[in-house]
Parts: sequence; structure tokens; C-alpha cells
Amino acid sequence: MKRRIFLQKKWFLPYIMVLVMIPIRSWGASEKVTAMEWRNGFVQVAKKVQPSVVSIRSERTVTVSPGEGFGEDFFKGTPFEDFFKQHGGGPPTKRRQMGEGSGVIVDAKGYILTNYHVVVGADKLTIRLSDGKELKGTVQGTDPKTDLAVVHVEAEDLPVATLGDSDILQVGEWAIAIGSPFGLEETVTVGVISAKGRTGLGTGTYEDFIQTDASINPGNSGGPLVNIDGEVIGINAMIIQPGQGIGFAIPINLAKSIMMELIKQGKVVRPWVGIVLQDLTPELRKSFNVEEKEGALIGQVFEGSPAEKAGLKVGDIVVEIDGTRIKSSQDVVREVLKKQIGQKIKIAIIRDGKRMELPVTTAEMPPEAAGQKAPSVTKEWFGLRVTAVTPDIAKQLGLPKAEGVVIDNVEDGSVGQDAGFRRGDVILEVNRQKVRDESDYRSLMEKTKTGQSVLFLVSRGGSTFFVSLKEEK
Repeated sequence: MKRRIFLQKKWFLPYIMVLVMIPIRSWGASEKVTAMEWRNGFVQVAKKVQPSVVSIRSERTVTVSPGEGFGEDFFKGTPFEDFFKQHGGGPPTKRRQMGEGSGVIVDAKGYILTNYHVVVGADKLTIRLSDGKELKGTVQGTDPKTDLAVVHVEAEDLPVATLGDSDILQVGEWAIAIGSPFGLEETVTVGVISAKGRTGLGTGTYEDFIQTDASINPGNSGGPLVNIDGEVIGINAMIIQPGQGIGFAIPINLAKSIMMELIKQGKVVRPWVGIVLQDLTPELRKSFNVEEKEGALIGQVFEGSPAEKAGLKVGDIVVEIDGTRIKSSQDVVREVLKKQIGQKIKIAIIRDGKRMELPVTTAEMPPEAAGQKAPSVTKEWFGLRVTAVTPDIAKQLGLPKAEGVVIDNVEDGSVGQDAGFRRGDVILEVNRQKVRDESDYRSLMEKTKTGQSVLFLVSRGGSTFFVSLKEEK
């Protein structure tokens, strides 16, 4: 009996091995096919999208001052310094400046989506199609706030790119950039989506960038970032120098709405509620005695704005808009921009520890006012030297009243410098107490105890915001 069992096991073993080997070989074959499919996938994407990608060559006239190429202080401290001050080195000269970028055709009637910085100030635009044909381009409309522009060429039946949905992007999926880096037309680079919703890059635009490691270089600006299905998911906009594998694109869902307005009316009209916001830092949460780790702090409410009419106040913390949770100040910007002008929205806030919901009707965003700077006198706390805001200073800074104290100097290496204070900033409040003049400021600061946090309301360039600092021990 034992012998028979052994023979059965011995004869059964090859069959087990065969059964095990089949899926192994099968798995290896499928992997080989998958790799070939990926290769063909990228090839197909390139074939599909490249015909709709264009190269944009710009020409502009710039005025060059004598010695400009040497730098502003090149002759300082040399025997030539006085000469150039007296004679200016000769009259300014004009010269032609060339620039290159990319774009993507979004309408068969000749509309091309690109970056604002690719076309700004251009006297002449030459659009080169994928078949080598060159056409004269005219700017249909620009939007500096999003760094987007639409260019038009006199042509019909052009190959049009398919626009995708950037809201459903996932970190880690394929990303393919197409454009003309350094003038090398129809360059294709491959990477992944590295991150979404990137902000705080200091671009001066509405920031909600897609980050990718697909290689982006000068000349790629305005070209498409596409997914593995050949759909445009972003417009390549910028890189970080000298970072490698760090590029940024404007989400196509944002670009779509801007593009349609630029095509229809040549400009963008935005909804506005009239508040300036900042993110809640741990220091600000402590100063306002709030537990919320998310939300956006209102640093300014514009006079006569929808926000003021609705009862919003400086110091309110926005936590929801129409039921959508607000995690940061950028969330507020995004949610408001989704609305129509004249649309009523509900803004939920925290005020003095209590939750409130206020209805606000959006209005058309007015032109923005620019601010200036001003001078002052004495050394103060946190390495700040301040003086009172006189009527003349208030006029220079565009302030409605001669109130507060203006910063004349920020000491190098001080707590104030580390916090971002600048010469010309105006302190309007200390610990939520109004500062009318220098005497008020000194009196309130004298009450500050060692180690205590101090909450400042600061005005800069027509906007106000809060800064929380702790007195040095």
C-alpha cells in the first residue's frame, strides 16, 4: 500500500510542475505584451497630439540704456562712475528682442491657447504649424492673472486638440509634455503627475498648478500637457530653476473657461466679493483663540464691496462656501471664481468663536489699486522702526485716513524681518486694538509681556493682513 502511494505521488509531481509553469509563462508573455502596448501608447499619443501643437516666435522692441548689459552698479566705485552719471553713457537705444514659446490649437477656425508671458508686448507673432507652414498671429485676448492668452491665425480646418478633465487627475498617472523647448519643435517628454493644487510659488497669478516631472524647458511654455489618452490636461507654464524634474502646468479646466471668454470678448470678467484673505498659521489660531485647523482669515474687507454689505468683517474666519469646506485662502479664490456675477452664495464664518452663515451676492471685480511706500523714525520692538502716518504719507500710500504707524526700517536678522515685514508697511492694529498714532502704538506695545504673542494688522499695497509674533525672551 505504501509503495502504491509513493508511485502515485511520484507520477503526480510532473503534472503539478506543468500546472505551475503554465501561469508563470503566461504571466511573462502578458508582461511583454503590456510593455509593447505602453510603447505604442506613447507613440499614438504623439501622433494624435503633435499636429495640434504650434511653435510661437515673438518679436518685440525694447529700449536699452547704455551700460545696461553690464548691470546697474557695474561702474560703481570705478573712475567711470562719475562719467556715466554725468553723461549717461549716451542716449538709450532700441533693439529687437526675440522670444519663443508653444501653443495648442483649440478651435479649427484658428484659435490657439498659450501663455500670457509668451505673447505679452509682442509687436509681431509668427505661428509655425506642425506641417511647417508659417502664419501671422494676432492676440485675441490675454489674462495676466492666470498667465493665459489666445492667439488667432487666419486659417480653417486646423487639427484641434482634445481637451480632457483636470479635476479627475491622480498623482502618479502618466503626463506627456509637447512643445518647442529651445526652439526644438515637436519635442515629446514623458513623466508623471507629481502633485496637484500647487500654490505659494510667488508667480503673482491665481495659483492652482499641476506639478510634473515630464521635462519642461524654456520654449515649452504654452504647450500642452497631455494624459495617456492624448487629452490635454494642462498648459505648461513654468519651471523652477535650477530644479530638475519640477515643472508646472495650468489645469485645463481652469484654462477652458478663460479661453472661452477670451475668444468671445477678448477679456475675462470675474466675480468678486471684496475680501483679502490669508492662511491660518498656528500662531494666528492661537492669537484668535480658535481650534479650527482649516479655514481662511479675512485680513481686509473693501469699502462698498459685497462682503461689506453682507456684514463680513476683518478677523472673520471663512470655513465654508455653499457647503464646500475651505482649507486655505486659495480655496476661497477657487470657489468664488466658479460663480457667476450677481450670484448669491452662502459664506460660513467663525466670529468670536461662533459659527455664522452670511449670504453674499457676487459683483464684477473692479480694477485693482496699487500702493506705494514711505519713510519714518525710531527703533521699536521686533527690530522695527516706526513713525506716525501723516496726511502726506497717507496720500502717498493711498490710505483713506492718516492713521496707524508706518515702518521706516526693518533691522537685518530681526524677528520682524523673519516674519516678512517690509519698509513701508503700515501697522493698523495691535492685539485687535486700533492704532491711531505713534502714541497708541507705543502704549499698546508697552503692555506686551515677555513671551506673549502680539497680533498685528498690517496694510501693504492696498491690502491688509494679520501677522502674529512672539516677543523675544
